[in-house]
Amino acid sequence: MPANPLLLLLATILLAGCGGDKHLPSSNPPEYDPKKAYTTPAVPPSGPATVAKPTEFERLKAQLESLEAGQKPKGEGQKVLFDPNLLPSFKDVTNPCEALARLAPGLGSAKLFAGAGGAALKQALGPDAEGFARRMDAHIAEGLKHSLGSGAADCPISVRPHKSSAQIDWVHPARVVLAHTTSTSPFLLAQTTIPDTSQDDYDVNKPPMRRDNAPAGWVGYKTTDIMTRIGKPPRTEGIYESYEMVIAPKAKQCPHLEGPDLKGIADGTFEWSFVMYRRAMGQAVLYRRHVVATLKGEVDDNAKIKQVDFDVTVTLQHIGTELAPYSQSYGSRGHFTLDHQTSLPQEFKIITVSDFSEAGAQANDAHLIGTLTALVAYFSGQEYYRAQLYWNHPNTCVDIVFNPATKTQRFAPNKSYQVKTELRTKKDQTVVPTKFKEARERPREGNGRVSPREADSQPAAPAMFTYQAPATRVRHSGFRVKAVSRAGVAETKDGEWELAPADYVLEFKSHIVQEPLNLVSGFGMQMSSNGFDAHVQATVPLQHTEDRGWVGEGVMQYATRTKTQAAQCEIRIQGTGTTTFHVNGGSISSDPDPFSVNLTILPGRSGEVAETHCSSGNTPAKLKELFASQGVQGGEAHGVTEAGGWSSAFNVTRFRTFKWTPGKQGYEIGGWTPVRDSDVIAKNTITVNCSIGLQTCREETTLTLRLADEPNATASPPR
Repeated sequence: MPANPLLLLLATILLAGCGGDKHLPSSNPPEYDPKKAYTTPAVPPSGPATVAKPTEFERLKAQLESLEAGQKPKGEGQKVLFDPNLLPSFKDVTNPCEALARLAPGLGSAKLFAGAGGAALKQALGPDAEGFARRMDAHIAEGLKHSLGSGAADCPISVRPHKSSAQIDWVHPARVVLAHTTSTSPFLLAQTTIPDTSQDDYDVNKPPMRRDNAPAGWVGYKTTDIMTRIGKPPRTEGIYESYEMVIAPKAKQCPHLEGPDLKGIADGTFEWSFVMYRRAMGQAVLYRRHVVATLKGEVDDNAKIKQVDFDVTVTLQHIGTELAPYSQSYGSRGHFTLDHQTSLPQEFKIITVSDFSEAGAQANDAHLIGTLTALVAYFSGQEYYRAQLYWNHPNTCVDIVFNPATKTQRFAPNKSYQVKTELRTKKDQTVVPTKFKEARERPREGNGRVSPREADSQPAAPAMFTYQAPATRVRHSGFRVKAVSRAGVAETKDGEWELAPADYVLEFKSHIVQEPLNLVSGFGMQMSSNGFDAHVQATVPLQHTEDRGWVGEGVMQYATRTKTQAAQCEIRIQGTGTTTFHVNGGSISSDPDPFSVNLTILPGRSGEVAETHCSSGNTPAKLKELFASQGVQGGEAHGVTEAGGWSSAFNVTRFRTFKWTPGKQGYEIGGWTPVRDSDVIAKNTITVNCSIGLQTCREETTLTLRLADEPNATASPPR
């Protein structure tokens, strides 16, 4: 089986079982979870039921936890300088494969059996000690490779026999050997296979690696890789092994300010653990490596990681049925910088180690401490780089704040406005020391004048910008500015200050001409009816509402004169007066891209009257009856009714498009044409053929949208 020396760094071994228990389960046991209690298989009770005893695994684990809790707090032991020659270097590394090649030699089982404690561990593992070491190497190698994701998918970190992924030989793992080759293939892994026993003698369970994302507010992940081996009768019955490796780097998405100097700090954490439990021939061994680190990434005023300080604790432990407990924790402190092109650690330094003796610093564990600390830097560096990309995206972690606020000051020609400007964190609204730069007028340079172009802001001294308005309003008159800080970046729309948006005025003009219907009736009378020439105009101030958009109400004037020709019987439509005109909602986007105006209008009903005049005394009886039904007496008499006119002609051609939404009733008018460099925002001219039957009718309606606060904007109905 392929094992990767580089991957040796990270592996977790777990197994649950009872030493000396002859009743092994026939299928794989559940995954090891330190928070779960595993019990031995139940046997038929021979007497009264008793409380289940702890398993051998639980007993050994509890002893290790007790030893760890009784040790001196980390860092209280003697601190010594760390030999930099024991550290792997990331200098000139350009890809994950090369980085793994630097880490691999110091990971895995290379020092597993060194020293008195290692010799005792080897003796406790018995004849299969070397086989266990190879399986440990393979598990760490694979887990580390997969944790690095797609960037390491093609790294030649493990060479295996040609088998499908479902048939990986976890029983015959390959011994990992690192060999440097060409620059294009930085390293290859060779293997020598030393069989432990027949693969058929074990049930091996290797589920896919589980990957969980970091919690909200963080970048990072947690991967968990497990594997179990259960011996089968007759040759391997009673052998049980489990391995678990966990890798969990993460960093805060947004920096915060810390200390009297208000340093930009991005917190981070890292955890790696490798746990193995083995039970064979009534003997049990529990082995554990655990790395926990707290990190603080200092962010400079250009929103880049300056350096990352780390405080790492490495714990090495083992215990067994006949293996004396061993538990030793070491601390290391130092820092690393990031290469902002490759995201790899640079200038990696361990400054001191603690809880070593002077001689202990040169012992076998020292090299492992250095390599594991390098692992912290490598994996954490990737997440800090991702976090840096996040807070460098404008307006994700900080906001530009203006006083007076944007869109609160009314336009006045050539007036100067002083605007205090600060940068604040989104989470807690802390004022961030910032240098504002690239202040520019908007919507285009030269629209008024903003000064200065750059300015510093401190918590007690905000930057001050002065904006002088142009002589004539241009939509969105104001300025924009950018900010780059130790807490993040802000710019573009969220970095804009502008004068209050203008209110709008809608001017409505409509002209409808309907030619009279002239004919000779079946009774022999000359008739002319329903001809008119109508003019309507209205001015409606508009205001913006949250629920309906732009709304308003104004006075609509109408003036209609008849065009009916002289005849024996005439129906004349005419009249003047006023009514109301409503705008019941809509949107106005006057930016050049995209430009859009859409308003729902509801003109009031015009009040023209229809006058019927019949002058012939020889009106037939049938026609008299018709006139009477309309309230008109035949012969020199006339009648007046409210009917026809502008409203009838305007509505009859649109009634199918009328919106009946409560509160938003009316006709939706889109298709406006923008007008630039003027107090006029947009126009919409509608030409309609309103003819019905034999009558000819023509309509021309013009809607004009103006800025309400411009000198030329009309405040009264147009003449």
